[in-house]
Amino acid sequence: MKLKKVMAATLATMMCLSSFSMMNVWADKKEDSEPLVINYISARGETDAALKTLKKLAEDYKKDHPDFEFNVESIADRETYLQKIKILASSNELPDWFDADPEAFFEGLCKKDLIYSVDDLYDELGIKDKFFDIALNYPKLSDGSNYLMTWQGNVEYFWYHKDMFEKAGITETPQTLEDLLDVCKKLKDAGMTPISAGNYDMIMRYPAFKAFRLEGNDFIDNARMGKEKFNSETGIATAQYTQDIAQYFSEGWTSSDTTAQMDLFLNSGAAMLYTGTWDTPDLVDDEGNLKDDISMFKLILPFQGLSIISYVWDNFADTAMYEFNMLPSMMPSDSEKLPELTQQILSDLENCGTFAQCWDVRLDPSTNEVYRKELASLGMGESTPEEFCENMDKAVEQYASDYFDTEE
Repeated sequence: MKLKKVMAATLATMMCLSSFSMMNVWADKKEDSEPLVINYISARGETDAALKTLKKLAEDYKKDHPDFEFNVESIADRETYLQKIKILASSNELPDWFDADPEAFFEGLCKKDLIYSVDDLYDELGIKDKFFDIALNYPKLSDGSNYLMTWQGNVEYFWYHKDMFEKAGITETPQTLEDLLDVCKKLKDAGMTPISAGNYDMIMRYPAFKAFRLEGNDFIDNARMGKEKFNSETGIATAQYTQDIAQYFSEGWTSSDTTAQMDLFLNSGAAMLYTGTWDTPDLVDDEGNLKDDISMFKLILPFQGLSIISYVWDNFADTAMYEFNMLPSMMPSDSEKLPELTQQILSDLENCGTFAQCWDVRLDPSTNEVYRKELASLGMGESTPEEFCENMDKAVEQYASDYFDTEE
């Protein structure tokens, strides 16, 4: 059976391309009359700004290339989307383009030579130097290679209500994880809910906060393959911090969702919200500036078609930013004319160096399911940090070898 390669992007911000779609590109490059059809299965909803930008650019490109067709199937439910991609991969029927994360299943597809190298693509197009560094580094696989195109540029912040901080006697935003706990206690003692929580993707970030400050990304990269134990000094300290901070989450966080989390924060039902800049439309006014009572802070770290793709990247940043108000993965032109908040976020993106990997992306799919369940039990106080770590180690021992070469 002949294999085909495809292109992909991360579920939140990136896409990958199959080799098959790129082979069509090379053919299109030699014979302009040959039709070029790209089938894209997207994990984005129809209203997603990145998807709107791609569709707009495809329509513009088609004006000069009438034989070009861009077919999009949108599956916004993450679990349904992932299930379909896995089924298509098992039968060698991956679409030309699809969304992915740099996780174990996707890495397996790359090792089977099913995915087109984005490193090679960027070199061919000569555009690598246009991207923010984080847009090039975040998608990398364990071996440093890149098979994912990054459309969006996002930064994650703690957003907070200034008046609620003032009422609790808080005069400075927290700088460290310990400061954050102190602030949460002051808010709770003042009768306020410290953190609005409900988006589980964001909740799964908290263990990474602590472990990253102790060992960088080495801890999760080694623990996911059983080379380091979760039941270790770093693992237990991480679980303990997660349990400590979870007591300040909004009531019912294990059964809440993204919409409820945002609504609670916007209605001043909680003082803080941890989320990324994809949520800024809910946090800003009509002028693109933060609503009067809202501010933000970061915690300090202690240490296919070549022609169509070229056209897309030549026009993507400005189209995404100025027509669909989406932060792109490269600097748009005339950025000094943008609202002050947007300029600050773009500056943070441009200057982002070291960053913590998301654990749910690094763990294998089976261990990740255990992680989701155990994290809820830990945060609710139904298990101890030691029990959390022991159960994670058992999951790694059972599942990791199915996805990683644990003998390396």
